[in-house]
Amino acid sequence: MNKISLYGAGGHAFAAVELIRSLGLYDPIVVFDDQPKNGKIIEVPVKKYDAKMPIESLCISIGDNKIRKNIALQFKAEYPNFVHKSVEIYPSVTIGKGTLILPNAVLDAKVSIGDFCIINNNATVSHNVVLEDFVHIAIQAAIAGGVEIGEGTLIGAGSVILPEIKIGKWATIGAGAIITKDVPDFAVVYGNPAKVIRYNTL
Repeated sequence: MNKISLYGAGGHAFAAVELIRSLGLYDPIVVFDDQPKNGKIIEVPVKKYDAKMPIESLCISIGDNKIRKNIALQFKAEYPNFVHKSVEIYPSVTIGKGTLILPNAVLDAKVSIGDFCIINNNATVSHNVVLEDFVHIAIQAAIAGGVEIGEGTLIGAGSVILPEIKIGKWATIGAGAIITKDVPDFAVVYGNPAKVIRYNTL
């Protein structure tokens, strides 16, 4: 079995370790973290990363999109995708490297997923949707057909995005928000219908 390291020992690491193990293709051997607080993540040892340690295959187990991007730029490694067996995925779906898709997500026809994305439990991504790199879709979000989501954007839990909407880069869609019109880059939106309440900074 192939060995894989993980980077990031927060809450998302628990889901990542279980997902990887459930697929049976890789064996998680260590979880690296800059400031390790947990001794183990589901029996996988947590260690502070040392630049002398070689990493061949890596899973970035960090939910924060900015931090995930910084780690991805730091390491030249193999980044496999991990898609739970329960995910309903159409043959025309394309997925970039380093992406994690958790149980019971649905990916409809002609969905394009970039690198280092996270699609959480029970999220639904309808036909002809484009996710750029480092997008994170939280649990039970529903994305209608023809939506485009820019790099680094967070789609909050239980939010709904109506058809043909364009969401900019590094935006934040609040939990439960209903998106009825385009969202600009860096915007933070909440409510039904969602409104811009402030802007993110990189």
